[in-house]
Amino acid sequence: MSSNANFLGGTLAIEVEIRKEKTSALRRVATRVESLLEELKQVEQSLAGTRGSERARWVARHKELRAEADKQRWYLIVQREAMGLFHHDDVYEMYRLPAPVE
Repeated sequence: MSSNANFLGGTLAIEVEIRKEKTSALRRVATRVESLLEELKQVEQSLAGTRGSERARWVARHKELRAEADKQRWYLIVQREAMGLFHHDDVYEMYRLPAPVE
């Protein structure tokens, strides 16, 4: 019986480590999304009042950041699903992407 208890204890320890890593990965992705959204806000502020080639550079940067934020938000959803969370309305509400700019 002792070997069975050791096996179960070892299995539980592994399960705990897996859950810790999933949580850590979820936190990293969420932090990355937050960082990208903050950078997008800064770019939008920089866009105000710009024209010509300067504006084109900021618009390109905004498009690039927005695409990366969208991808990272999708990674966040994938991580949540790996943890058994399948309803993501709160993710879309909490991590709203700004509208594209022209």
